[in-house]
Amino acid sequence: MNDDKPRPDCTHWIGTEHRHCREGDGVRQYLTGPRCPAHTPAALASRPEPQPGPGWPIHRQEAT
Repeated sequence: MNDDKPRPDCTHWIGTEHRHCREGDGVRQYLTGPRCPAHTPAALASRPEPQPGPGWPIHRQEAT
């Protein structure tokens, strides 16, 4: 039995080529669907990718 999950492909539509991208490397999930690094929302807007922040603020942690 193989427990490997199918890897998602980039679903960005390349209009000039009349096809979907279908790249499989580095694909991440976005609201618009799975996207490769070349077709993330930031890449399509010619902006740098947002960097991860410091995390949950210390004053918002639950009391133990």
